[in-house]
Amino acid sequence: MNLTFHPLENTTTSFFHELFHSSFYKPPGEPALPFEAIRNPEFRRYYEYWGKEGDLGFIVQKDGEEIGAIWSRRFAKEEPGYGFVADDVSEFGIAIKKSERSGGIGKKLMSHFLDALRERGDKQVSLSVHGDNNAAQWYQRMGFRTVAFDGKTMTMVMDL
Repeated sequence: MNLTFHPLENTTTSFFHELFHSSFYKPPGEPALPFEAIRNPEFRRYYEYWGKEGDLGFIVQKDGEEIGAIWSRRFAKEEPGYGFVADDVSEFGIAIKKSERSGGIGKKLMSHFLDALRERGDKQVSLSVHGDNNAAQWYQRMGFRTVAFDGKTMTMVMDL
């Protein structure tokens, strides 16, 4: 398996929109988020006008094919993201094509991303995850800790 990582430079592609949509967890018994919902302002603010100060992301390719992405953005206290911790803490999202999951690609992409955050000088990174999502345990194994839980979603932080 030949993995390569490239800076995320364009969030207007259908590939990125499909990954962004797939990053939303569907709790058992609930309908999936309609694809059109990613165009709503509450979600669009995670990727629209990509390249703002503080934005950081990568595309992962396997044997030349794009198979996943990780992206992060900082939010202000006045307009916090779902996993908001502080103005200087990036909140991230990650998605890997379903056919490529469970093969360690997510861990390698996450490691590449965390190294880039450390190199940039970030001290923490955060995320929001549904409490029923198995990914929460994966994040814990990666070193994230829960700092808030509203009964439905967790805000998790990793010290870098």
